[in-house]
Amino acid sequence: MGAREVRYGDLIKDTFRITLRNRYLWFFGFFAGASIPSGGGGGFNQENFEQSGGGASSMVAQVGPGDLGGAAFVVGLVVVAVLVALLFIVMSLISQGGLSESVAAVDGGQGRGFGSTFRSGLGNFWRVLGYYVVFFLIGLGLLVAIGIPIALLIGGTFAVTQSVGVRIAVAVLVGLLGVAALIAVFIPLSVIGQYALREIVVRGERVFGSVRAGYGVFRRNIGRSLLLWLIHLGLMIAIGIAMIIALLLIGLILFIPTIVLGISDYTTAAVITGVIAGLILLPIFLIASGAAGTFGHAFWTLAYLRLTAPDAFPTPNIQDPV
Repeated sequence: MGAREVRYGDLIKDTFRITLRNRYLWFFGFFAGASIPSGGGGGFNQENFEQSGGGASSMVAQVGPGDLGGAAFVVGLVVVAVLVALLFIVMSLISQGGLSESVAAVDGGQGRGFGSTFRSGLGNFWRVLGYYVVFFLIGLGLLVAIGIPIALLIGGTFAVTQSVGVRIAVAVLVGLLGVAALIAVFIPLSVIGQYALREIVVRGERVFGSVRAGYGVFRRNIGRSLLLWLIHLGLMIAIGIAMIIALLLIGLILFIPTIVLGISDYTTAAVITGVIAGLILLPIFLIASGAAGTFGHAFWTLAYLRLTAPDAFPTPNIQDPV
């Protein structure tokens, strides 16, 4: 499979064109833009766990029969939060698959709509889930492989010397080497992950096969891939800054009545106008986030198509998860 020449200006132009002309994709872009963490987040802390457990025990001990209603309300909030989080994860998985297939199809001159995009996302759900599980495990393994030598070097230095200067110097040096190693490993891994997702959805690859194929696309296009990563990063930063500025300006205009009423001590009216302004601003934020998420996702789909053979967007075959 030969690589194709990438015209970066045309790639950006095509990404904007598909994003702006297919606004139904923004719904999926909202969920896909947030994506699902594929590694690390907050780590488990035994001391914090014990403190929180102790706090929970003492709180339970203080709850009397008359407080059961409040406890039930808290439990209900937790259940709702868990259900919302699960729904968001499911929609993110559906959106990842649906966006990749629809952008590839639109780029190939095929017609797509909201329903077909959603059905494609559902059809690829289990393989996309398997993809995230595999890359989570790969990322976790790489973190361990990098973290253990760093911990041993720093721990060994602290064990063999009492010199504060030596300890600080080694810790800083090893820390910098660790950061460099993380960058050197996880930037390529993130790009390989982008290609692997498209291999699953666009080419119909199975999960493990997509990892090998994604690595193959990256290996044949290392320089282009890293440049694409930098371009994508710069574009998303620029889009994020523009969104923040626009939302701040719109929010300032919307909240002017609230500010004026608050200064004039009309508290109730200020609260009402503030709620109305927030309700107006919220959908604007959601739409902007969906458009930005669609752009970022479409960029990598088009980049993948430009780097691979021109037959990279057949109708995907729904296969077994692995």
